[in-house]
Amino acid sequence: MYKLEEEYNKIFKGLPENAKICIYGSNDIAEEIYEVLKKLRSDVEVKFFIDSKKSGTLKGLPLYLAENLDTHIKEINAGIVASFSARFYMEFLLKAFGLKNIVMVSEKIVKTKNKTVKIKYDVEKAAKVFKTHGERNLFRFLAKARNNKKKYAYQIHTYYQKKYPNRIDLYPFEHYFEFLNKEAITTAIDGGACNGIHSLIMLQMLPNCKKVYTFEPCYESFKNNLFDKLIKSKPEIEIVEKALWKENTSLQFREESHFKAASAVVEVKPNIQREAQIINVDAITIDSFVEENNIQNIDFIKMDLENAEQEALKGAEKTILKFRPQLAISIYHSNAQFYGIPVYLKELLPNYEFRLGHYRQDNTETVLYAIPKELAKK
Repeated sequence: MYKLEEEYNKIFKGLPENAKICIYGSNDIAEEIYEVLKKLRSDVEVKFFIDSKKSGTLKGLPLYLAENLDTHIKEINAGIVASFSARFYMEFLLKAFGLKNIVMVSEKIVKTKNKTVKIKYDVEKAAKVFKTHGERNLFRFLAKARNNKKKYAYQIHTYYQKKYPNRIDLYPFEHYFEFLNKEAITTAIDGGACNGIHSLIMLQMLPNCKKVYTFEPCYESFKNNLFDKLIKSKPEIEIVEKALWKENTSLQFREESHFKAASAVVEVKPNIQREAQIINVDAITIDSFVEENNIQNIDFIKMDLENAEQEALKGAEKTILKFRPQLAISIYHSNAQFYGIPVYLKELLPNYEFRLGHYRQDNTETVLYAIPKELAKK
């Protein structure tokens, strides 16, 4: 007997007899639900799948975009949600269209499935990228903390307090700027600007900076009235209300209702458990932006893109190789980024120096700095 059949039986008991259903999701769990359902509940007919981002066919059945659900809802009287992380959003949509019989995949099933695809990351390969012995050890320490937050929480707090004694505000001003050759920067990109405060800080921290291109697709929603007045008084700052990405396209974006800074591209950060709305935003590559606007130089690129940094870097490779800007890239949003971005950038930029900074009393706000060797401070 399949080891999770008992767990699936618990879920399927919530479906009416002879139900006609949709499965919300197109991942491997959605496909498994379909196969197990045929075995355990032959009376139930799956009419179609739904997905928030794509359409087509799956398992020989229609796969519809969630935005078109209203035209197909009459075909079904029940639904199964095949995502645990986004279950509240999916359930809300199905209920909004009048569906009452909704059952959801359990955390036990998700965890069991995820165990089979768990990735083992090479800590040492990533740690060796960084210049100093202390930073390599810091990376190793933060890697351990990612796997056991409770065990290392006090040690991270102690590290932070020792490095930034008497610090009472949220982040030190060194955040994004610690190892830079500040005097060499005249033109900067602020990727993931939120309310724009770091664009203002750039003008203060970088004495020769004459231009900041500030990328934030939800700036009008996120803006702070006081900061906005300051930004609009600064001709050096240009707001670009687009997301940075690996290609020029339209993306689904989760706009947080309260914790604005956590808003993100759904594709790379789909966990929708706080109140938020899903909107479509325009996305552009840095390479395209630079070319289209005939920009002659970029000295500095900062990215804090809620797990979209890797994609945005791919869309900036030509610019980085051509202009050799200094980089400050957040790498803490996922294990894939934490271990992958240092190795990726080291291979892309062999003549750069790599440094590591950590700016919060938990395991968030870790920043990788990449600095051309000719600009690196001795």
